[in-house]
Amino acid sequence: MYCQAIRNTGQIEQRRGLSELYKRMTKPQPEDAKDKDVAKDKAAVKDKEAVKDMPQLSISSIPKPKIRVPRIDPNTMARAQAPKELPKDPKLLADEYIADLHSANWGGEETWVRFSRLPQKSHAFLRDIDINCTLANIRGTERALSRRGRSTPTSNTLSRMLEVFEAAKLANIVPDRYTYQELIAINVDLLNFNYAHDWLEKMVVQGIKPTIRPYRTILKGYSTVSSELDSARRLWHEIKTKIAAGLIAGEKSDEVATTVDLLTYTSYVAAESKAGNFALVVGVLEEMDQAGIKPDITLRNTVLDGLVRHKGLDAGLQEAELMEQSGYELNGYSYTTLLNATIKEQRDEEIHKLLEAAAAKNIVPPAYLMQKLTLNPFDVLSIMAKLEASHKVRLYNVLIESAMRGNDFTQVLQLIDHLKQNNVPANVVTYTLLFDALNKAGRLDQAKSMFTKVFSSGELTPDAHIYSIMIDACGRHGDVKTMFWFKNEMQRQGLAVSEPVYNSILSALSQWRNGNLQAVMVTASEMERVKPTVKPTCRTFSAIFAAFATQAQRRRLGLGELEFLQTWYAMATDKYYVAKDSYYYFMAVNAFVCAQSLPDAMTAFSDMVRSHKVSHVSGKFMKNPVRMLDLIKLAIEHQEYGAALEIWNNWQRLRLPPISKAVELALFACDQMGQPTVAINIIRGLLSMDEDVYCPQFVDESVLALYIAMMTKHSMLDAIMPVVHLWTTAITAECGSEPVLSESTVAKTVAMLRGNSHPGAAAIANELLTHVDAHFPDVTPV
Repeated sequence: MYCQAIRNTGQIEQRRGLSELYKRMTKPQPEDAKDKDVAKDKAAVKDKEAVKDMPQLSISSIPKPKIRVPRIDPNTMARAQAPKELPKDPKLLADEYIADLHSANWGGEETWVRFSRLPQKSHAFLRDIDINCTLANIRGTERALSRRGRSTPTSNTLSRMLEVFEAAKLANIVPDRYTYQELIAINVDLLNFNYAHDWLEKMVVQGIKPTIRPYRTILKGYSTVSSELDSARRLWHEIKTKIAAGLIAGEKSDEVATTVDLLTYTSYVAAESKAGNFALVVGVLEEMDQAGIKPDITLRNTVLDGLVRHKGLDAGLQEAELMEQSGYELNGYSYTTLLNATIKEQRDEEIHKLLEAAAAKNIVPPAYLMQKLTLNPFDVLSIMAKLEASHKVRLYNVLIESAMRGNDFTQVLQLIDHLKQNNVPANVVTYTLLFDALNKAGRLDQAKSMFTKVFSSGELTPDAHIYSIMIDACGRHGDVKTMFWFKNEMQRQGLAVSEPVYNSILSALSQWRNGNLQAVMVTASEMERVKPTVKPTCRTFSAIFAAFATQAQRRRLGLGELEFLQTWYAMATDKYYVAKDSYYYFMAVNAFVCAQSLPDAMTAFSDMVRSHKVSHVSGKFMKNPVRMLDLIKLAIEHQEYGAALEIWNNWQRLRLPPISKAVELALFACDQMGQPTVAINIIRGLLSMDEDVYCPQFVDESVLALYIAMMTKHSMLDAIMPVVHLWTTAITAECGSEPVLSESTVAKTVAMLRGNSHPGAAAIANELLTHVDAHFPDVTPV
C-alpha cells in the first residue's frame, strides 16, 4: 500500500512495508477506537468533497494535514500471512526450465520472464544449447512479429539477450558459434553493424572458426541500407579473402569452406542491384558461372527488381525475356515486380499482356496489386480468362479482397453474382470474404441469412474462420445471444474455439452495458478449462479489464469480482507471461480506478511506468488524460498523498498533456502532507527554463492563486512574489502573449492576503497589486 504518515514536525516518514502496518493494526485497540473510526470516516467524506471543489480552494478550504490509519483488507492480510513456499533445489529449477524450453512453444516475452526468474545458482546447470535456445526465442519472436508488421526489433530485445549472455558467462558456460550468431543477428536487425562486427571478432578471438553464415547475415543487412554499399563491398572482399585462406568453416561440417555459397552471392548482388551498379552485377554472375554455381530464380528476381527501379519497365521486360530464354520460369514475384512498374508508368497495353501471360501460368497477382489497377475487375476476369478452372475461384477471391480493401462492398456482391452466373464453384475462402465484407458493411442480418442459406444444404461446411467472423460480427453489433449461439454451434461441430474467438466474445461483453460480469468470468475461466488450454493474450486481458471498468462505473464491484480482477492481472505476468502493450496498461489502470481499488491501481501504474512501453502508453492517456486525474483523485480520497505525488512525478515522463487540474491536486497533496517546500519545487520546476520538467502551460491563474493561498497558510510569504514574476515571464515567453489573468482572481487573492493576520501579508498584497498594475492594467481591481 501507498500509506504515508505525517510526523508532528511535518516531515514524512519513509514508506512502511505491509508487514509493519499489519502489526500496528492488529494490536489491541482502546475502547474509544470506534469513535475515532467514525471521525475518520467523516473526514474522508469531507476530503472527497474537497477534491470535487478543487478550483475554488482557498486558505479556509485547505484542511490541515491528517494522520490516517490504513484500512486492511482481510483477504490481502490472509495472503500476506500465508506461509512462504520453501525454495526449490537450483538443479531442479534448471531441469524444469530446460524441459519446458525445448518442448513448449514459448514466445520472446515468456522466455525472458522465465529465464530472469531462475535463481543465479541454477544457471550453472544450463548448457550452451539451452542458452542458445533462450537467445533464439527472445530474438526470434520479435523478428517474427516484425515480419507481420506488428512489431520491430527493439533495444530492449538486445538488452535482454545481453543479460542472458552475461549470466551464462558468470556461470562459466562457454559460448559457441551459435551463441555469437544470435548476437550478431540481433545487432544487424537493429542496424548496429559496428557491434555486429565486434561480436564476430570476439568469436574469432575465442578460437571459434566462424561459418559463412554470420558474414552473410551482416552482408544481407548492408544490402538493405543504400548508404552501406561501401561496407558491403569491403565485407565481400573480406569473405573471399578469408575463404581463400581457409579461415571460414563449412556450414555442415568442420571442414573449411572452399567457395562462396549461393545465398551469400544473392546478398551481395542485392546490394549492388539496389545501388544500380549492374556492370558489377554482371561480373558477379560471370564469377558464379566460373565457380559452377547457377543463380536461382530468387537471385535473378533480385536483379530484375533493381533494373526496374533504376532503368524502368523496358529494361525489366528485356531482363524477363532473357530469364525465360535462359530456362528460368517467371514466378509470382517476377510478375508482381513487372506489374508494379507498368502501373507506375501507366502502360495499359503492357498490363494486359502481363495479366494474360500470368494467367497462362496460373499465376494470380496479389490483392494489394489488383487494387492499384485502373481496370474494372470484370475486365480483369476477361483478360485472365485462360486461367484453369481450379484457379478461377482464386482470382475471384483476390478481386473480392481487393474490393474490400477499397471499402467497395457493392462491388463485392457484384463479383459474387458474377461468379455464380459463370458457374464457378465458390469455396470456403469465398464465403469467408463475403461474410467479412457484409459484416464490415454493417449488414449483420444479411450475413446471418446468407450463412443459413449457404451452409444449410450441407454442400459446404463452415470452418473455424467463418465462425470466428460471425462471432466477432455479432459481438460488434451487440447481438450477444446470437454470438453465443455461433460459439456453441462451433463447439458442437467439433471445432476448437481459438484465442481470437474468445477475445471477440470478451470484447463484446466489455461493451455490453446491460450485461453482467458473470458472463465475462465464465468465458475467461473456460479458456483455462478447455482442452487444449487456450492461452490468453494481451488483447484478452485488455478486454477483461474493459468489462470490469464498464460495470464498476455503474455499480460497486463485489468482493469476488474484485478478487477475480486482481487474480487475472497477476496471472498475466506470473502464469501466462503476456507481452504487454500500451493499451493493456491503460485498461488495467482504468479498471482498478473505476473499482476504487487504490493499491491495485497503483501497482498497475507502477508496472506501467517501469515498462519499456512507457513512451507508447502516453498516447492512450493523452487521448483521455482524465483517467490519470481520476487516479490522483482516488489517491487523495484515500488520503494517500504520497501516492498522489508519485503519480504527479511521472506525469511528464509519460508525456501527458499539460492540465492545470493535475498541478492543483499535486499542490493539495503537498499541503496535506505539510510540505510547502515540495510545492515550491513543483511550481518553480514548471516555470524555470533550465529545469527538465519545464512546462509553464500547467500553471494557469487558478494554480497560481492556489499556490499563493498555500504559501500564505504555511507562512512562507517570501516564496510568493518570486514565483509571480517567474510565472509572468515564463508564460509570456512560451505563449507569445501575456498570460490570462482575471480581475476576480486578483481581487480574491488580494483580499485573502489582506485578511491574513501575518504581519507581512499586507505588504505582499500591495506588491502583488503593483505587479498586476504594471503587467495587467486591465484587470487591476478598482
